[in-house]
Amino acid sequence: MNKKVIKSISLWLALGSLSGILFLNLYPNKNLPDILEATSPSVVNIWSIKKWKAWQERSNLLGMKRWKQVIKTGFVPNGSGVIVSKKGEIITNFHVIDDAFKNNQKLIIEFSDGNTSEGLISGFDLDADVAVIKIINEGEYTPIKVRKNIDNLRVGETVIAVGNPQGLGQSFSIGIVSAINRQFKNKNGSFIQTDASINPGNSGGALIDEKGRLVGITNFIESTSGGSQGLNFAIPVDIAMESFELISN
Repeated sequence: MNKKVIKSISLWLALGSLSGILFLNLYPNKNLPDILEATSPSVVNIWSIKKWKAWQERSNLLGMKRWKQVIKTGFVPNGSGVIVSKKGEIITNFHVIDDAFKNNQKLIIEFSDGNTSEGLISGFDLDADVAVIKIINEGEYTPIKVRKNIDNLRVGETVIAVGNPQGLGQSFSIGIVSAINRQFKNKNGSFIQTDASINPGNSGGALIDEKGRLVGITNFIESTSGGSQGLNFAIPVDIAMESFELISN
């Protein structure tokens, strides 16, 4: 084997090692699947039992068809929520349960393991778009870990959105903090901006950091299509928890 071949092999080995080091530095959290698995029980899907009028085709004994108005009942996906206490208290957005509240619809809480329970609205903070739901079934629930030093949140940090997009079931999407302290003329307070994919149904769900700690409650998207376009916003966790304490007390 001549010197040129040896040099080429050495160069490729060095480049391969460098690429591996760069990859490990870019994706340092090998425990992410375990963290998501541990976080999953703390994020729930929120459904409502809705009744509506519909026309149904009927046939008599002679085979003559006619239409009759009937009342139908079904489950409608509202959004997501985050368990924040062992007693089964859930934080979500008020707009997630607004329709159910106005129409006196029953709320159904679906857990990550597929089990369900009825939930009651404890109260809400309209200015912050935060609502609290209490799970009716007694038990000890798994509250999510809350990041205490939210003021230290930095642009570029890895975040994961956890929720129930389009009513399909619990899903995770990963991104970064794109901006902090975003403000809007038609909304109160400031928001965390992220490019983690968020779609209708994610509202009220968790935005967590790579250690599984809650940093925000998913709130809304800015989109021309109605789907995620990378402009996604969450209520900072300190604001959400402040509303929770106000409602709970």
